[in-house]
Amino acid sequence: MWLDRLWLDVRARTLGFVLEEISQKAGVPILLAEALHDRPFSLQLQDVPLEAGLRELLKEEDVFFFYSAEKAPSSLKAVWVYPKGQGRGLEPVPPEQWASTRELERWMADRDAAVRSRAVAALIERKREGASEVVQRALRDDDERVRTQALHGALSSGLELPTAALLEALDDPSADVRFLTLEALAERPGAGEIAARALDDPSPHVREKAQEILSQLKAKGETR
Repeated sequence: MWLDRLWLDVRARTLGFVLEEISQKAGVPILLAEALHDRPFSLQLQDVPLEAGLRELLKEEDVFFFYSAEKAPSSLKAVWVYPKGQGRGLEPVPPEQWASTRELERWMADRDAAVRSRAVAALIERKREGASEVVQRALRDDDERVRTQALHGALSSGLELPTAALLEALDDPSADVRFLTLEALAERPGAGEIAARALDDPSPHVREKAQEILSQLKAKGETR
């Protein structure tokens, strides 16, 4: 739900704390430069429109306001805040970096596979260990790019997926997905048996990865 008006009575807080509270309650992403997060802040506002209140609150900084006209009338969708004099020449970041988590989850159902892929990457980065369900859902996507991005993002972030989900991905039609799945399973129980089966994979890259896993297990004296 949008917060249309602001009531503030803030004393001895930080600018980062205040903007985070407003962002969450208003449903408007506010991206604050790191240098401003810990700035001491005090202000009183009583029943002022959201945009007017933000302008008063941020009058000493460089600020970008993004309005969307997808629904009439146009509405505030995001705010970027930089230290005074540092906003010149800067451009707003891509939407997947400021969109709300709820918006990113909606993008996972977008008709454009590129949008779905970016949404998955952003959700993994944002949710970290809580992104397992997001990745598992993406692994069932019809588009290879989305499935590949999901596994690559999980591996890069250290996200541990359920073994059952990874075993299912071993049958993926994409060689890239099968390759990444083998990599994810390399330290799991049964990795040796899984890698041995992958020696017959139609992709030479997957076969090479399987052989690499078996060689590593042999060097460790393991046959699992």
